[in-house]
Amino acid sequence: MPFTIAKPQNNGKFLLGEAVEFEGTADADLARVELTADGEFVLPTVTLIDGNWSVANRFNLGGARRIVAQGFDALNAQVSSAEVNILIQVPDFGTLVPIPSDINPGVSAARQNTMMDILGRPGALSPDCTQVTNQKIRELLVTRNVGPFAVTGIKPGVEVLERVFAKVKDQEPELFKVLRTAGMLCCRRIRRPPGRPPSKQFSNHSWGTAVDIKIMGTLDPRGDGKAQLGLLMLHPFFNEEKFFWGAGFSGANEDAMHFEASDELVRKWNDDGLLG
Repeated sequence: MPFTIAKPQNNGKFLLGEAVEFEGTADADLARVELTADGEFVLPTVTLIDGNWSVANRFNLGGARRIVAQGFDALNAQVSSAEVNILIQVPDFGTLVPIPSDINPGVSAARQNTMMDILGRPGALSPDCTQVTNQKIRELLVTRNVGPFAVTGIKPGVEVLERVFAKVKDQEPELFKVLRTAGMLCCRRIRRPPGRPPSKQFSNHSWGTAVDIKIMGTLDPRGDGKAQLGLLMLHPFFNEEKFFWGAGFSGANEDAMHFEASDELVRKWNDDGLLG
């Protein structure tokens, strides 16, 4: 039986993150089959049964990929090989998609009372960004490059961003490339949709515990019940760190570009002595 790659077809196209199934036939004297992509890394263990082999893999980098299958005998000598070229297509991360119903498991939006009780009034309740005047908060603020951009925010929150974007860079490098920000620290009132009276509450940006994310330089439209695909992909990384995703705000307040330290996380930071 000849050594072949039966699936996928040459020049087959697959979406980034999609499971690509590789299958083929194997010579009778083969002990194992090994697949490499672009000669750089070995794909997961290949199953070899009765003259057939198979394996599935997901790719997190876009572009043309050259897959080489090599067959080895019991003495670990290469005796067969075959190759196929595939194209991994990167999606439009700015595409608007419906917001799922199962977001923000285990976390809730940080309440104004929590923020005021633990950190205090940050400064003036103004419509636009003003200086933080609260000395306790000022002493907790840091400015750092967190990977795709630099931010100024409360120290434990900035450390969360560093961890989040390190994981995104490793697991979703194409998404990492298009991430930008509309800012973290901004002492102001909560912005409401047009026609509604001004809010009497501070935005959580006022304490430097929230960040707004742009996808490919574009902000997600607010209150439309949809989110940019890139934000949908990003939110599990933030949820793992106990951040609340603003796509969970109701109605016209839906704010998918917004990620903030949850009420539970702010309380934990305080209990752990991270807030002074």
